[in-house]
Amino acid sequence: MQRVRTSQHAWGTQVELCRPQRRNALDAQAVAELREAFATDGPGVIVLTAQGPAFCAGGDLGVLQEAAAGDDLVGMLTTNAAAFADLIEAIVACPRPTVAVIDGPAVGGGACLALACDVRVATPRARLVLNWSRAGLPPDGHATTLLAWAVGAERAQSLLAEGAEITTDSDLASRLFRGVVEKRPDRAALLAAMRAAREAELAAIARAAADKATSERLAVVYKIDT
Repeated sequence: MQRVRTSQHAWGTQVELCRPQRRNALDAQAVAELREAFATDGPGVIVLTAQGPAFCAGGDLGVLQEAAAGDDLVGMLTTNAAAFADLIEAIVACPRPTVAVIDGPAVGGGACLALACDVRVATPRARLVLNWSRAGLPPDGHATTLLAWAVGAERAQSLLAEGAEITTDSDLASRLFRGVVEKRPDRAALLAAMRAAREAELAAIARAAADKATSERLAVVYKIDT
């Protein structure tokens, strides 16, 4: 089943997450299809939208459960984290303007998708859910770097540590949700900062995945039989 639909318009390209029954959760197929979609040539803007009441629920828990059942949690987490980091870098490096239209929650990796775009247009239902710490996992998808560029490093660390939800009523809304803004001025510097932090981020994911305590926490949070 297709995870992403791409359509061409006079103003540019629409990239639509189309798995509403799974709240547009990301599995390996969805990540690959998004990577291809953001490599689409053409004029104008790329607009990322989503079907259903959620923008994106982050990583697909069904995949996590299957990996845990097959004793491959370490391999799944580390492989998927690297592929997702590649996708986020590709969005930031995209030569075309990128806009995320957020209607509903953008959770974990979904928040990274939104933060990687140049512009975020939100409805009142939109919220960025930075929930990694709730599952006892370090952030992936360059979340730390992207959030630090948006709100400052100290505030970003605090938000990630508390597993914050940022709504359009937040004091940070003006920095994160915009109607029309100028193109991000220095994407080359942002990419350099992201890539400099990449190995540390992936190493943290690998350490967490290899820690038996991680499996135990995930089992409690997501009711996985281990």
